[in-house]
Amino acid sequence: MSRFYGYSPKGTVKSAVESFESTTQVSAPGGVLLGTVYIDIREEEWAVAMAFGRTRHPTIRGPEPTYEVRYSFRPQGGTTVAFLDTRKGETVPLPGMSFSSVDEFVLWAIGKERERLGAKGI
Repeated sequence: MSRFYGYSPKGTVKSAVESFESTTQVSAPGGVLLGTVYIDIREEEWAVAMAFGRTRHPTIRGPEPTYEVRYSFRPQGGTTVAFLDTRKGETVPLPGMSFSSVDEFVLWAIGKERERLGAKGI
C-alpha cells in the first residue's frame, strides 16, 4: 500500500522522508516507537502525517500505531497549518504559514516534527 497519495516525492523530499523514517525513534513506555511518513496531497488540502508504532513501521495490515501526528494546510488562500496529535485529541492551529509548493510544505512538516520531538525529549 502506497504511503503517498496524489504526490510522488523526489530528490530532497524523498531523502527527507527516508531520513526521518530511518533515524527517528521515540522512547515510550514499553519500548521504542518508529515513525512512518504519510503524504496526502489533494487540490483543496495538503497533509503530512507521521504514525508511530512499536518495533516496526506501522502498516495497513499490522497493529495500529501507538499515536500519530498530522500537519494539514489549505493552499487556496490559507495561512494556517492545522496540527493534530492523537494523544491530545484536538487540532491546534499554527497561524502565519505560507508555502509556495508542496515540496516546501512537506519539508517544513518533517522539520517541524523533528524539532518538536527534540524539544520535548519524547
